[in-house]
Amino acid sequence: MNRRHAIVALALTFLFLLVTRISTTAQSDSANLEEQIKQLERDRQNSFVHNDISALDRDTAEDYTTIGSSGKLSDKPQMMKNLKAGRTQVLSMDLSDMKARVYGNTAVLTGRAREVSVTEGQQQDEQVLFMRIFVKSNGRWQAVAYEQTPVAGK
Repeated sequence: MNRRHAIVALALTFLFLLVTRISTTAQSDSANLEEQIKQLERDRQNSFVHNDISALDRDTAEDYTTIGSSGKLSDKPQMMKNLKAGRTQVLSMDLSDMKARVYGNTAVLTGRAREVSVTEGQQQDEQVLFMRIFVKSNGRWQAVAYEQTPVAGK
């Protein structure tokens, strides 16, 4: 009987260690994926600052929509047209308080940003809260939606 208890105890110990290892690996994978989503946003904003139109075109889904801080709805063709025409220039973008949540092939990123930009010759310096949605398709993450809201009482 003691040998049987020892075997059961050993099996339970092994099972506990295996479950702990799987849980730790899953948490690590999740944290890595969340950091990857945050890096996608940093890279995206860097593309805006450096006017890297090809990177923005590649990393933006064809059915992309955005709602700006003024409440105006826009889409990818309009965004690309404005960038190519130099109508919109992002001078700097400071991101903070980013939180990524991943649900399968969809990621929701929220955060805070201070954006200094020039639109049609008028410089703006605004602080916003934002939400961006990414979808993974064919092994690549692309932005599909964006919304920003001015921070009240900056």
